[in-house]
Amino acid sequence: MAWGAPCLLLPPVLLVFLASGSQGQQVVSEELHDVVGQTLSVRCQYSPEGGSYRQKTWCRQTSPNLCTRLVTSSAPRTVTQNSRYAIWDVPDAGFFNISMAQLTENDSGPYWCGPYNSSRNTITILRNISLLVSPALTPSPMWTTTWPLGSTVRITSPEGTSGPPSLNGSELR
Repeated sequence: MAWGAPCLLLPPVLLVFLASGSQGQQVVSEELHDVVGQTLSVRCQYSPEGGSYRQKTWCRQTSPNLCTRLVTSSAPRTVTQNSRYAIWDVPDAGFFNISMAQLTENDSGPYWCGPYNSSRNTITILRNISLLVSPALTPSPMWTTTWPLGSTVRITSPEGTSGPPSLNGSELR
């Protein structure tokens, strides 16, 4: 497996990535879409491990070879949470789950998940994800009108139409 260039005097939140995935193949970039306010859930799979525990991490790419760690696992089968980010690793099953709560449009961008080597300050990228967070959908417009008898009714416009609503072909006033 190829190792990334040694990193000198990098802040602890920045990582150098390893150029190949866990099977020695180039990692393919994938695109995920979500909506503002939702929670993103991502599963990263790897070969089940034995022996001593290896931390896993979720980070946001800041340049071609660097990323900022957002959450890193601390122990197997234990949820580790940092602000809006959570990670849960199951080494004997060969996967870990990541969640990002309360997404905003500013969360759009590239992310990596993979095993983290704290002594080398590196991550082996398992998934290279480009996240696109869209604005929340707005409901179709609603109009309120008063009938001659004083009762109030709501009328919604059919999808794909604009302008004032009509009732039985007559314009409402």
